Amino acid sequence: MIPKIKTGIAAFDEMIGGGLPDNTITLIYGPPKTGTSVFCYHFLQQAMFDDEICLYLMTDYNMFQLEEKMMQFNWLIHEYFQKEMLYVLDIASGSIGATQKETATFKISSPQNPTEMVSKIIDDLQLIYQKTHRFRSVLDSTTTLFSFNSPILIIRVLKSYVMRIKVAGGTGIIAYTEGAADSQIETMLKATVDNIIHLDGEKIDVEAMTGCDNVSANYKITDEGFCII
Repeated sequence: MIPKIKTGIAAFDEMIGGGLPDNTITLIYGPPKTGTSVFCYHFLQQAMFDDEICLYLMTDYNMFQLEEKMMQFNWLIHEYFQKEMLYVLDIASGSIGATQKETATFKISSPQNPTEMVSKIIDDLQLIYQKTHRFRSVLDSTTTLFSFNSPILIIRVLKSYVMRIKVAGGTGIIAYTEGAADSQIETMLKATVDNIIHLDGEKIDVEAMTGCDNVSANYKITDEGFCII
């Protein structure tokens, strides 16, 4: 039986047999404003609840904004970050050239420099691997990376990212805004992951998942996050 990693959305986890398959990577995608980032926040919140390390790559908001977004659902991450359980790669700040002191758990990288980004991910994974062989990762989102670089280059970077996360023992999710790249690139993106979940603003649809049938349900986003209807 495949071990499962809870997403933090209890009703959804029940739908898919307990959570995401351990040591796999899941693409969560859909049109803008359908809740892909909120799904990522749930995944992070569950990491806090389970006292698991999370490597969090953000391209559309900085660390302060992540804390604000989590607070909207009454999820407080400051203490979790201070305990060095949350490893952050802030690509949003790097996109505007912001400078900030880096630490063992906080780094900045530019979306225009995928080589540097991968190098910093490797550094984080080495540190995480010294602590645990089971952790979570979030990349929210790939959309910005596609907008700054050749899509083919980003597909290669994502393949490397997925491979390294899985080799280190992680279970991850990758967010993507549907339509940000052409259909051929989207097909290649789906081929880099193990599981695929689509959101359309009303329905969450499991298009592919290891050990799970295709299932779907309606949802809405409330003050408590995802609510499966």
